[in-house]
Amino acid sequence: MVVLPRGEVCSNRRRRWSEIDKGRIVAESFEQGRTTSEVARRHDVTPQQLFEWRRQARRGELAVPVTDEMPFAEVEIGLEEQASAAPQASDELELLIGRVTIRVRDRTDLGLLTKVVQALRGIAA
Repeated sequence: MVVLPRGEVCSNRRRRWSEIDKGRIVAESFEQGRTTSEVARRHDVTPQQLFEWRRQARRGELAVPVTDEMPFAEVEIGLEEQASAAPQASDELELLIGRVTIRVRDRTDLGLLTKVVQALRGIAA
């Protein structure tokens, strides 16, 4: 154990945080008006450690309790009205390779199409 000049005590022992505590601290860091550095300081962790916990939460590796203070993006879900003059689906696909356009229909021989595309790629390269 090392005693620092300001009377703080520094231990070489690593602190272990429970998953619940990590989640609570991460949730606090997401609260409106809070900064990650401020929350890290309050809980005596480094900002880098808190940022890592936040990354884990975004990846779904750390459970975070949802609070009323957490900001979320407003989302509106609805169906758009389709215009009456909307283009109809086509049974044709166009492939553009260099300056060549290939129209593929449902009856196209895929083996032949593969050979043509490979040949055109060789020419375009």
